[in-house]
Amino acid sequence: MDIKQLQTFITVAKLLNFREAGEELNYSQSSVSDHIRSLEKELGTKLFERLGRKVFLNENGKKLISLAEKIIQDEKEIQGLFNKNEKISGLLRIGAAETLSVFWLPPILKEYRIIYPDVKVTLRMDDCVEFPKMLSHNMIDVAFSLHDQSQHEYISQINILKDSTVFVAAPDHPLVNLNRIKIHELENQSFILPEAECCYRVELEELLKENGIKIDTIMELSSLEAIKQCVKIGLGISLLPKIAVQREINKGELAILTIENCDISICAKMIYHKQKWISPPLNALKNMICTNNKEEEHKIS
Repeated sequence: MDIKQLQTFITVAKLLNFREAGEELNYSQSSVSDHIRSLEKELGTKLFERLGRKVFLNENGKKLISLAEKIIQDEKEIQGLFNKNEKISGLLRIGAAETLSVFWLPPILKEYRIIYPDVKVTLRMDDCVEFPKMLSHNMIDVAFSLHDQSQHEYISQINILKDSTVFVAAPDHPLVNLNRIKIHELENQSFILPEAECCYRVELEELLKENGIKIDTIMELSSLEAIKQCVKIGLGISLLPKIAVQREINKGELAILTIENCDISICAKMIYHKQKWISPPLNALKNMICTNNKEEEHKIS
């Protein structure tokens, strides 16, 4: 059985499009079709249903997908046994939450590219709730998430960053003049919040519910930058990671509201599939981040 045929099968199963699979693998569409046809002939079964121009993975294809991925991973691991002295190279596909993509990850990627210039890095920004599925479908190699993914048995996770969240408002907001703000003073305030799946928004809503507080959510935005711009011009209050608003606070564009008895933090995690082969590029990133974390802990202590 040809490894290339299995890789083509996995890619078509992921994209459900022969042309796009060819572009990703740098094959012609006819070569992709030949690979799938040869694999189906060798196995004696169809793996896809073709309805007009649409392609669907059939039941036999679904049975093959996990085994095919394991064979590909085993093949990479075997190659890795005999390439230990070579420069680290290849592809590293990263998924990350917006906060981490913009405010935490760039200096790490800069250091990584300096040390490992032969590794091609791709970064995909997405919702944290999507990362376990993306890892299980082999769409990314590793993710940096703000969600606790321990409920997924197939996910390994490493704590990488802890940060506080802060309530922010425009400098001329009436609450800014108060030194300490009781949580009940948030009643009926206008809020601009991230999307409902956001972990710190969930904690905020639970806190407000516990205290019987109703707020006016006038906007729900997926972009941190859009939220900050709306808060700046006085459309409402928001709760955001401190790392994401520190620059605006320092410049006086946003002001912190100190709310009593409200301590909501974020804990970022590096997550990857337990069954996935840890490639040299991924292992290098993992070691770099763990080393940096130990150095930071040593400075604090």
